[in-house]
Amino acid sequence: MNTRNHSTPEMINRPPENRPGETRLLDGGFRAGLALFTCLFAFWFMFAADDAGAAAYKGKTKGGSSITFALKGNRVTGIRTVVPTLCLETTGGYTSRAGSELFQPVAAGRIGRTVKSKALQPAAMNVGAKATKNYEVTVNRRGRTVSGKLKLNFSFLIPDLYGARIYICSGVTTFSATPR
Repeated sequence: MNTRNHSTPEMINRPPENRPGETRLLDGGFRAGLALFTCLFAFWFMFAADDAGAAAYKGKTKGGSSITFALKGNRVTGIRTVVPTLCLETTGGYTSRAGSELFQPVAAGRIGRTVKSKALQPAAMNVGAKATKNYEVTVNRRGRTVSGKLKLNFSFLIPDLYGARIYICSGVTTFSATPR
């Protein structure tokens, strides 16, 4: 027992008792947590249901690399492939680098349209350091076959003792894919 003003004793760590005609919520934290969980589940379900009817496609690029994506209606999402890329130095030495760059645009492609997007992502040609990649996706459909053109460009800087070297990189390929 504790006495604050030495005349009215009160109990410490004891919940207040119900008065006649008054109801108390039992464990209000549980109910709030349950309501939050229900809202989050409904939010997740809306997005999961959006991709539920998407058809998975798999195919090849012009260079022979594998390409995968999902098609729902006229939207192409989750494009994942590699694009042959060439990088040229623009500051004196004019050296070049050639290889493959991961192609993962952030915006969904649209059948019959060209969609452009950009994202800060790791670049293989820049030893995994991040660069702003500019994507351009053109997609067409004929029957069950989806084909199109993928373009990629970005630039990066390599610091040097005698000045910085700037590289400009570009890659283009075409593809064709069918449902899995």
